[in-house]
Amino acid sequence: MTIVEFLKARLDEDERASKAVPVGSRGRERALAEVTAKRGILQGYTEAHGASMRIIDGSGAQVEGDPWSELLAWRLAIKHLAAVYRGHPHYDPSWEK
Repeated sequence: MTIVEFLKARLDEDERASKAVPVGSRGRERALAEVTAKRGILQGYTEAHGASMRIIDGSGAQVEGDPWSELLAWRLAIKHLAAVYRGHPHYDPSWEK
């Protein structure tokens, strides 16, 4: 199981748990919004993985960026997302490296 697969499964669980909370509850809406935000981060990582980065500079010109820097930033973000689930039996401590 990859870290992305692990996180997708945990987010599916979080979404199901959030939907069990009564409609109109502030906690429910916040939890569902958090799941959506985390899925957006995962999507960004998935898209950045293996892609080159294009940057629009101050003059409006498009320039190539360092894809490794972007990928490392996304990787760091999903490692932090996964750390919330450290106690889960499918969590892989090697993801912390």
